[in-house]
Amino acid sequence: MMTKQKKPFFPKDKPKSWILYITSGLVGLLVGGPLAYAGGYFEIKYLKIIGTIIFATCWSIMLVMFFVFAFGQASGKYKKMEEKSWKEQEW
Repeated sequence: MMTKQKKPFFPKDKPKSWILYITSGLVGLLVGGPLAYAGGYFEIKYLKIIGTIIFATCWSIMLVMFFVFAFGQASGKYKKMEEKSWKEQEW
Protein backbone atom coordinates (compact mmCIF):
# COMPACT_ATOMS: atom_id res chain seq x y z
CA MET A 1 0.00 0.00 0.00
CA MET A 2 1.37 3.37 -1.02
CA THR A 3 1.37 6.14 1.51
CA LYS A 4 1.21 9.69 0.38
CA GLN A 5 1.78 12.69 2.52
CA LYS A 6 -1.36 14.76 2.55
CA LYS A 7 -0.83 18.26 1.28
CA PRO A 8 -2.53 21.03 3.23
CA PHE A 9 -5.52 22.69 1.59
CA PHE A 10 -3.79 26.07 1.82
CA PRO A 11 -0.24 25.95 0.47
CA LYS A 12 2.45 26.89 2.95
CA ASP A 13 4.76 28.43 0.36
CA LYS A 14 2.38 31.21 -0.80
CA PRO A 15 1.80 34.62 0.81
CA LYS A 16 -1.38 35.32 2.76
CA SER A 17 -2.55 37.84 0.18
CA TRP A 18 -2.47 35.20 -2.57
CA ILE A 19 -4.41 32.70 -0.46
CA LEU A 20 -7.06 35.26 0.49
CA TYR A 21 -7.29 36.41 -3.13
CA ILE A 22 -8.06 32.90 -4.38
CA THR A 23 -10.31 31.96 -1.46
CA SER A 24 -12.44 35.11 -1.53
CA GLY A 25 -12.89 34.84 -5.29
CA LEU A 26 -14.03 31.23 -5.02
CA VAL A 27 -16.40 31.94 -2.12
CA GLY A 28 -17.90 34.84 -4.06
CA LEU A 29 -18.41 32.69 -7.15
CA LEU A 30 -19.46 29.46 -5.48
CA VAL A 31 -21.60 30.83 -2.62
CA GLY A 32 -22.67 34.41 -3.35
CA GLY A 33 -23.29 33.96 -7.06
CA PRO A 34 -25.62 30.96 -6.79
CA LEU A 35 -27.51 32.55 -3.89
CA ALA A 36 -28.08 35.74 -5.86
CA TYR A 37 -29.07 33.75 -8.94
CA ALA A 38 -31.48 31.54 -7.00
CA GLY A 39 -32.98 34.60 -5.31
CA GLY A 40 -33.55 36.22 -8.68
CA TYR A 41 -34.89 33.07 -10.31
CA PHE A 42 -37.33 32.22 -7.52
CA GLU A 43 -38.07 35.91 -6.84
CA ILE A 44 -36.95 35.73 -3.21
CA LYS A 45 -35.89 39.29 -2.51
CA TYR A 46 -33.82 38.70 0.63
CA LEU A 47 -31.98 35.71 -0.80
CA LYS A 48 -30.98 37.79 -3.81
CA ILE A 49 -29.82 40.64 -1.56
CA ILE A 50 -27.80 38.31 0.69
CA GLY A 51 -26.19 36.61 -2.31
CA THR A 52 -25.35 39.95 -3.89
CA ILE A 53 -23.82 41.24 -0.63
CA ILE A 54 -21.71 38.08 -0.23
CA PHE A 55 -20.57 38.25 -3.84
CA ALA A 56 -19.71 41.97 -3.71
CA THR A 57 -17.93 41.67 -0.36
CA CYS A 58 -15.83 38.71 -1.46
CA TRP A 59 -14.88 40.32 -4.73
CA SER A 60 -13.98 43.59 -2.96
CA ILE A 61 -11.66 41.62 -0.68
CA MET A 62 -10.30 39.86 -3.76
CA LEU A 63 -9.53 43.19 -5.42
CA VAL A 64 -7.67 44.52 -2.37
CA MET A 65 -5.70 41.29 -1.98
CA PHE A 66 -4.79 41.39 -5.67
CA PHE A 67 -3.16 44.80 -5.22
CA VAL A 68 -1.41 43.73 -2.01
CA PHE A 69 -0.03 40.65 -3.79
CA ALA A 70 0.85 42.54 -6.99
CA PHE A 71 2.82 45.22 -5.14
CA GLY A 72 4.58 42.58 -3.03
CA GLN A 73 5.45 40.60 -6.14
CA ALA A 74 6.66 43.70 -8.01
CA SER A 75 8.85 44.75 -5.09
CA GLY A 76 10.50 41.30 -4.91
CA LYS A 77 9.09 40.52 -1.49
CA TYR A 78 8.15 36.94 -2.42
CA LYS A 79 11.29 35.85 -4.30
CA LYS A 80 12.57 33.62 -1.52
CA MET A 81 9.33 32.27 -0.07
CA GLU A 82 9.73 29.15 2.05
CA GLU A 83 7.17 26.90 3.65
CA LYS A 84 5.93 28.53 6.84
CA SER A 85 2.92 28.22 9.10
CA TRP A 86 -0.02 30.56 8.50
CA LYS A 87 0.99 32.90 11.34
CA GLU A 88 4.51 33.29 9.97
CA GLN A 89 3.62 33.80 6.31
CA GLU A 90 4.08 37.21 4.75
CA TRP A 91 1.28 39.32 3.40
